[in-house]
Amino acid sequence: MSKTNELLVVGAGLAGLMTAYQAVSRGQKVRVIAKGWGATHWHSGCIDVLGYYPVDATEPVTELKTAVSQLIADNPHHPYALVGMDGLKAALEAIQALCGEAGYPLHGSLDQNWLLPSATGTFRPTCLAPETMIAGDLSRDEPMLLVGFKQMPDFYANIVAGNLNKQGQAASYVTLDLPLLANRRFNNAVLTARMMEQAELRNQLVAAVKPHLGQAQRIGFPAFLGLHQPLVAKAALEEALGLPVFEIPSLPPSVPGMRLHEIFKQAIQRQGSFVYDGMEAFRAESEEGRITAVLTEAAARPRRHRFEKYVLATGGILGGGITTNIDGKAREVVFDLPVAAPDSRLDWFRQDFMHKEGHPIYRSGLTVNEDFQPVNGNGPVYENVYAAGTILAHCEVIRERSFEGVALATGYKVGISI
Repeated sequence: MSKTNELLVVGAGLAGLMTAYQAVSRGQKVRVIAKGWGATHWHSGCIDVLGYYPVDATEPVTELKTAVSQLIADNPHHPYALVGMDGLKAALEAIQALCGEAGYPLHGSLDQNWLLPSATGTFRPTCLAPETMIAGDLSRDEPMLLVGFKQMPDFYANIVAGNLNKQGQAASYVTLDLPLLANRRFNNAVLTARMMEQAELRNQLVAAVKPHLGQAQRIGFPAFLGLHQPLVAKAALEEALGLPVFEIPSLPPSVPGMRLHEIFKQAIQRQGSFVYDGMEAFRAESEEGRITAVLTEAAARPRRHRFEKYVLATGGILGGGITTNIDGKAREVVFDLPVAAPDSRLDWFRQDFMHKEGHPIYRSGLTVNEDFQPVNGNGPVYENVYAAGTILAHCEVIRERSFEGVALATGYKVGISI
């Protein structure tokens, strides 16, 4: 039996890529299509599983497994409850194995969160972090030097250091003016990351940093230690400076997130499947309770993608997978699936912007069964459609700090079972 046209995944964020990777690893032929790349390109490049619970808690989660178990007990419709603790653990182990094979290890486990510095100098709880970041763990008290650059306005080392000092973390800073960056009309993390893979910029950086080391026992840089070989750049800097170095994610585009995206993409394509961007799905065709085609925009006329099964991983309200209109209706944009959301737009937001229970609109999404098929009151809407990621209802991934965890866990579950 031919394995052509088995599975179409709509969406190329972590949920879509994990779904596709698990499916191709089990012998299926998969096509991933997306309007553009997903949240990997603007998130930190770490894997947040649960940062705060309850969501109005003032202290970050440290005992991670305990907190996730409590969330599942309190919220039986949450995506983590559908996946289960074993499924979440398996998903994390799967991405760790994939990244380890690619030479880009992710460290951590469900036992405890890392506490890493953010680009504003706050403590950022996360479950898995790349090797390029873990020396910045704020549960350690070694003083740090934070390095900024005059030509990179996306990272302000003085602000990061100032806020960390206010929270009891010893941090100094320096803002460098490097000739190699000064000679360029435009700099951002991605362009600098490409330059960091060459010895010339690293040597210039080392010479400029050394006079400012002082009492520092570790050195933090913006997340730009290389797009393809960050551990090579990290090792070279550590050898030259004699101290551990670490990255701090700054404003998008996210170099660490792009690394994860590329690792998934290459793994999928090595199995003979494909990942495409620039394909915006806008409608689907159905017959007798099954989807028969998904349509994407094309130059002359819509293109039909005909597959046996379909996975929707386009993101929720913030990702563009769900839109709203002036009448207060929420709509899923590809299959027109029913969305669990407040009936009136007057109920989307609470009067207090910082309300401890959050805003109801951000918990909107698709309700699915135990097989992750979107449902209405009578069962699955389509027998060959599944959903994964932040398009699912009954979670608030931004305030929970569960964005990547929900994406990976649900993508893993769908990918292995579909």
